Amino acid sequence: MLKSEEMPPESFASMTAGAQVLGRDKYGIKVFLLQNGQILKIYRVKRVFSSARIYSYARFFCRNAARLQKLGIRTVSIEKLLHFSDSSNTAVLYQPLAGQTLWDLLEAGKMDDQLIKRLGEYVARLHRMGIYFRSLHLGNVVLTEDGQLGLIDVSDMSIFPWALNNWQRLRNFRLFAKRDQGIKALTEKQQRVFLASYFSAASLSTNAKVAVKIAEAIR
Repeated sequence: MLKSEEMPPESFASMTAGAQVLGRDKYGIKVFLLQNGQILKIYRVKRVFSSARIYSYARFFCRNAARLQKLGIRTVSIEKLLHFSDSSNTAVLYQPLAGQTLWDLLEAGKMDDQLIKRLGEYVARLHRMGIYFRSLHLGNVVLTEDGQLGLIDVSDMSIFPWALNNWQRLRNFRLFAKRDQGIKALTEKQQRVFLASYFSAASLSTNAKVAVKIAEAIR
């Protein structure tokens, strides 16, 4: 198990000096791009009674990244697991997965049918491998510099030793459809290409009723 290192305030200030802010919410900055190209992602404990005080989301992130790598799924490379000396917050320092997100490619008009077909095959592969990625959306799938697909922001994930069943797949598609950068951002034609590719690669005896529900979930 990766050992968490303590981060005192002065070390945090030094690490983030001159960093670019990549994400924030009402509680503060969540993600920094550091000057050395690494990313620091902060997980804040927002409730007094929270499971994150026992097993942090930062540790989930590290654990999932390691498990994905063992399964041959491209993802980020963990440098350090950190905890703050002056709060219950935790953080992950990691090397990002080089490439462009599918969301960026879609916005740039570079999301062609071939790439959408590959996305359908990729999601089917994840499901066959038992990977239930709750934060699945186009902004969390990266086309790497060598032309492969990979995953980022992997803290909210379960990995089972068996393929996902029909119910889990349907639920994952419903989450995919709810995201701001989800499947509904694609055109109807692109959605059809995605679904046809997914079902062709799914290797699952999906009955007609479930197939219809999945198709309805993404529209």
